[in-house]
Amino acid sequence: MQLTADFNDIYWEPPESEFQPLLDFESEVFQEVPHNDIAVLTQRIKRSFLDYVRQGIMLEAVRRYRLYKRQYQDFAEYCNRALGRSHFYCKKIIQAAQICLRLIKAKFKILPNCVAQALPLLKFAKVDEYGDSQLQDKWQTVVDSFSPHLITAAKIAETLDENPEDRAKQVRVSGKAYQLLEQKAAAAGMAVYNYLEMLIGGTEPPDEEPPDDEEETELTPEEEEVLDSLEKSWPKTKPASGFGKKLSKSYQKAITPIRSGDKSDSS
Repeated sequence: MQLTADFNDIYWEPPESEFQPLLDFESEVFQEVPHNDIAVLTQRIKRSFLDYVRQGIMLEAVRRYRLYKRQYQDFAEYCNRALGRSHFYCKKIIQAAQICLRLIKAKFKILPNCVAQALPLLKFAKVDEYGDSQLQDKWQTVVDSFSPHLITAAKIAETLDENPEDRAKQVRVSGKAYQLLEQKAAAAGMAVYNYLEMLIGGTEPPDEEPPDDEEETELTPEEEEVLDSLEKSWPKTKPASGFGKKLSKSYQKAITPIRSGDKSDSS
């Protein structure tokens, strides 16, 4: 199959014809400017803010009725090849459109004007067994908190955030600094964000020391005599690190007869 354009789709039209309607629209608007009523243009501009809703409706129609089946294996392939967009992105447009449509049906006049504004409401859209959801109440909270021109996706998320202290924040660092963070985090065996939290908390990465499984115990005089005898019997061998004033469990087992009253071979 021959692949064309940047979207890897044989049915994709060349950019000249695909984008020509936009060039025609530009000419149309500016030719009509002397005769155009500002109210007409304002209404058209406001409608264009909700173009994502129209996109979501059309995408849902394609997905629900599987209109892609004649040419594509599944909806994801249709999104990638026919639209040049990821399946994830198209799914978000559908979800955002559904949120806006529900708010329209609830008689709201102020609406999310882009996908990013609609998505923070998604977790409140779940309908319970009684047919209720928090969607309308949460959006009303946003509308009551800000003037329409001040509503942004970030403000919606902040207003509706139930755990603000846990919400991730963005911090800008240089690429070189981030690479250094990645190296330090990897050396500590940690994710970058965990490593940053550790540094902010004033702690250091844990030292990678082998666990000390053996306990050391003070020797009795009898046990010291046994060790002294062993050292004398092996004059050419370097004494083991366990020989001294303390003895590990393994060496304690070797001289247990001394403590139990048995006679050693050296007596």
